[in-house]
Amino acid sequence: MGESALIGLDYVGESEKANRRGFLEKLKRASLLFVDLRELEPTEPKERNLKWAVYYLLVKAAFLQSGLPQPDPDECFKELKLRSDALVQKIRSILNIPSDQYLLVAFDEVGVFDTKGTFFELEKNDKGVVRPYNDFFGIISQLCKEPDLFFIVVGKSEGLNIYNYVASVSRVQLVFIPLSPLENHSIVEHLEKSSCFLFPGSPKVSEILCHEDFSTSELAELLLELTGGVPGLLVRAISYLLLYKSSNSNFLLSKETFLIIMNGFLVTNYCVAPFLPRLISLSEQRKRLLRMLTLLSLYRIRFDFDETVQMSSNSDVFLFDLVTDMCLYRRLVIDPDRNERYEVLIPKLLIEYIDQGLKDDRLEWLLLQTLKSQSVDFFYESKCRIFEGLIATLFYLHFSRRPTNSSMFSTLGQLSCVWNEMNFQFSSESAAYYMKSIHYTRAVSGMERMTFGSNDEWERIVEEMLEFGKIYIPFHSTFHSPDILFKLHGRTNEKNLMIVGIACKGRWSRNGIRWNEILEEAHKFLKPVHDQVLTSHSTWHCMLIIMSTQLATNVSEDLNYSSRCYSSGDSVEDFVIPHNCELVILSEADVENFIGKDVLSNLRNAFKSVDNPHSRNIGISTLQEIVLSLSKNI
Repeated sequence: MGESALIGLDYVGESEKANRRGFLEKLKRASLLFVDLRELEPTEPKERNLKWAVYYLLVKAAFLQSGLPQPDPDECFKELKLRSDALVQKIRSILNIPSDQYLLVAFDEVGVFDTKGTFFELEKNDKGVVRPYNDFFGIISQLCKEPDLFFIVVGKSEGLNIYNYVASVSRVQLVFIPLSPLENHSIVEHLEKSSCFLFPGSPKVSEILCHEDFSTSELAELLLELTGGVPGLLVRAISYLLLYKSSNSNFLLSKETFLIIMNGFLVTNYCVAPFLPRLISLSEQRKRLLRMLTLLSLYRIRFDFDETVQMSSNSDVFLFDLVTDMCLYRRLVIDPDRNERYEVLIPKLLIEYIDQGLKDDRLEWLLLQTLKSQSVDFFYESKCRIFEGLIATLFYLHFSRRPTNSSMFSTLGQLSCVWNEMNFQFSSESAAYYMKSIHYTRAVSGMERMTFGSNDEWERIVEEMLEFGKIYIPFHSTFHSPDILFKLHGRTNEKNLMIVGIACKGRWSRNGIRWNEILEEAHKFLKPVHDQVLTSHSTWHCMLIIMSTQLATNVSEDLNYSSRCYSSGDSVEDFVIPHNCELVILSEADVENFIGKDVLSNLRNAFKSVDNPHSRNIGISTLQEIVLSLSKNI
């Protein structure tokens, strides 16, 4: 919550402030005893007694932390029995801690009680059910009554289902803090939680920062967007806001002032300070893997707990551990098949910091800026769109960096004379934000989502698209639009403009995309854009590109296995291409050359059975190959 807020702003007297400051300084100098609960086991001479097993584990941890040999359990029991005061005195003696110095005991891996609880004789509740966590926290509660002793318990457990709240047990305060990324409702709960568990009378964070014109839920939403809900970053961001408020007592927080305050480099560095030692010490080899991890996060590709990444010819590392080493975050996702998988979360605060050291890595900068341009809701709601993202990136790189020798762009130039007249223009502040949904908001189950509009809304959709120099890709695939949209300007005449849509639908179909599907795409894009937009602008054009990894046999035969462009007035079965419009159908060979044969083959295999494949389906090597392919275009 921030030291200044805990000590007190204007609502605490100087004497009380001094007492609180002394307490916090003393807490900083506390000695730490680390205890791994995976080592917990029935212990002689009271084998089925959980309390004795915990007591002995504490003594053993203190011996080992001091470099001493493991103690004999029988001798320990004769000396300590089950007296909490004798245990604490013993630990202080082993660690050579003075009686007036705080002792902080950190229990890790508390989730072992999901399985190890059966090893002990535990109390049953009124319904005859055993709750091992109740017994364990009961033991800690008794120990907490000893002076100057604190506990932190960390771990993941299905049996321990606790939100952010404070429970009082006599003099003992149990404060439950989840370490996994928080969602909006948990952040609201955190902001509204009183700090009285440390100092009576302290106000809630929400009472300090919020007011009638700026609600707790609004602040929570902004904090979630900035921190991704990562507790460490969240607490630092709140701490900074409290510090700012303490030095500007008349300051009223709002969405606008929040963004102004929190977007500076000084604030970013303050918030990521706990991560800096690891970020600074990353090896070059691990830094190079950041691109691949960004791809995982950008397209929300899930990975398994035991999946590995090759670091060198004779060295592998678990992807799970690599994410931690890189100071990034994992989010646990339970798939429909009940398998546990993880997604990489890169909070925007971390992106801001990483950006500062990426001036020479244009691809990583581009990927991170793209990630930063997405709402954090995308991360929790969307699914893998790697094929569309890869195509959008390649088009962006072609137009924004320098014309490439790609056969794809050469083919488009040969097929369409209008294409050769066009150029892609970006405004400097939005050049990298190539992936963004059309800003059409609709309510779905109480949530707002970004999506494309229906067929009668193309005039407004195109107007918004023309406002920015970006390549758009939808948050959700829909039946109302192409998968990618962007605009091109005339090279010599600014009034000339082309609206380009790329349809990737049907790309993984076993039988390939058929004529009726191609014409359906043309009907829902070319016709409404012509009727609603082009009729009012004589120098504007519209092009739809059909990009499929597999065309139906009869389509390929009709096209003579080549790419083809249908121009204004041409008939495709019963559909006539509207004025100033073009329909381009790319051959399988041209798509393969554009994406890369091996990459496309691996993606096809990954998507053929599921529409949201995880990294093991796609292959880590495929992701690394995609990174290499994109790097060549920088």
